Amino acid sequence: MTNNPLHILLFHHSETLLKGLYATITEIGIEPIIIKTIDTFFDYPQLSGNILVILPEELLEEHRTFIDARYKSTNKIKYLLFSSQNKSDKHLYINDSSVTIQNKIQQIVTSFSENSFSKQTPDLTPREIEVLKQVALGYTNKEIANNLFISTHTAISHRKNISEKLGIKTISGLTMYAVIKQIIEIKDINTENLK
Repeated sequence: MTNNPLHILLFHHSETLLKGLYATITEIGIEPIIIKTIDTFFDYPQLSGNILVILPEELLEEHRTFIDARYKSTNKIKYLLFSSQNKSDKHLYINDSSVTIQNKIQQIVTSFSENSFSKQTPDLTPREIEVLKQVALGYTNKEIANNLFISTHTAISHRKNISEKLGIKTISGLTMYAVIKQIIEIKDINTENLK
């Protein structure tokens, strides 16, 4: 999809927290990499592009120099910090809902897009953009056909073309792309439709 892939690294000592975060993030179409120890960062020398590191606030001070040096050849590294107190959008609070966590992550992913995605916009036709918006909003092929006054076969054909042009096969991936490209807003997404 892009020459600047996104990697999300989860770094925490709690196995339970890592599993919960992993499940929450995969729901939005991104498969994060779990990092259990600082040494595990050495297992991923192939990472390039944009990296989002999610780790506890107290570990950032201790390991930031190492992490930055480890991935100095990447485009950008951004951090999202765990905090025991609800501080800001740059922090994950232990009691944040999965939707809140997903929204915070998507905001950071969108901020990467200023450089990564704006240079690579596959030529979607205006009709394909309309269909993509409908897909991202959670409509079925039949509903898309009804909403856009086209046949179900045509709606399916447009979806296939969109997936081929973007290299994205999942609904959650198409939804994330639509958010990044500002075709829809995060608040309009029904997360039940992304499963």
